[in-house]
Amino acid sequence: MARRARPVLSKGRALDRVIPAPVASALAALALLGGCGDGDAADPPEPRRAEVAQRLPQLPRGWTVHESPAEGFALGVPPGWRHGGQCLRGAHERTAGTILCSPDRLVTLSVFADRTTEALEVEPEEFALRTLESFGESGLRDLDRGAPRPFAGHYEGAVVSGLGRSAATGVRQELTVVVLRREGLANFTAAIAANAERQTKPAVELALRSLRSLRSRPVGAA
Repeated sequence: MARRARPVLSKGRALDRVIPAPVASALAALALLGGCGDGDAADPPEPRRAEVAQRLPQLPRGWTVHESPAEGFALGVPPGWRHGGQCLRGAHERTAGTILCSPDRLVTLSVFADRTTEALEVEPEEFALRTLESFGESGLRDLDRGAPRPFAGHYEGAVVSGLGRSAATGVRQELTVVVLRREGLANFTAAIAANAERQTKPAVELALRSLRSLRSRPVGAA
């Protein structure tokens, strides 16, 4: 199980940047939902159709493409946004999934893919809600959340947001969880973490726009 990245410290003071909280444990818990039943023997799953790579839409000027062969997707990246370890400078623990962050690192976008039958059997709204609630169990205090709602984009999706305070740093954080579903093939869970004490709305909007550009492709495809 992936461990949470520790807060970045500088000269004894916690930085006001946002470090992604874990969602892997929530995904593991959600995977169990598909296995709950009345004990009767289940019918064998129908064979899946082959996953074909989908082309990204035209991106705004200055955007680049980030490809994640290991996760099986690609998406557009706004100008100046960083990737991976550049978003976790000073944090020595590895994280799962794909991480992007704004130039000032006040907003992070983490994306995780799941192609298991169990994940695909959970409705996107439920998946998003349970994932957000997992943050309240893993270091975010006083989580105040809204209700999940549809997320308009290329894939069927749901989005839910909440506001809480980091138990590690005391910084108020706004969390937005988006679940995208390529029907019958792939589930993509994204967590947008933003410093709620700073002006981050424009960067959050860019993160949402980046998610709307996401397209799936077979795992391992470049």
